[in-house]
Amino acid sequence: MNDQSTELTVQLKEVVILLKKIERTYASQRSQTISLLQNKIWDTPELQKEELYFLQDFAGDLNFYEPIEKDRDTALGYYDDNKLLALTSETINTIQTLLGTGND
Repeated sequence: MNDQSTELTVQLKEVVILLKKIERTYASQRSQTISLLQNKIWDTPELQKEELYFLQDFAGDLNFYEPIEKDRDTALGYYDDNKLLALTSETINTIQTLLGTGND
């Protein structure tokens, strides 16, 4: 494994850690972790590869998470905890497949 490949692996594992933290955190406290994850995806050069573009899409989709039902306008695409957890799980699985680690 070369240095670039090793650094990419480290960055992807850090993304998985943040995704799992989102899953474990109460809805009212997820905003900070979501923001950290979005910034990591958008600002980390190793994650700016064509085969990782799904991360850019995912980070953008996170803007539509709204934990408070009365503030959630589904007509504009805002979604709830269930969809957030489905998206994070799907993203974790995709990353783990890329890393060849499976579910751990």
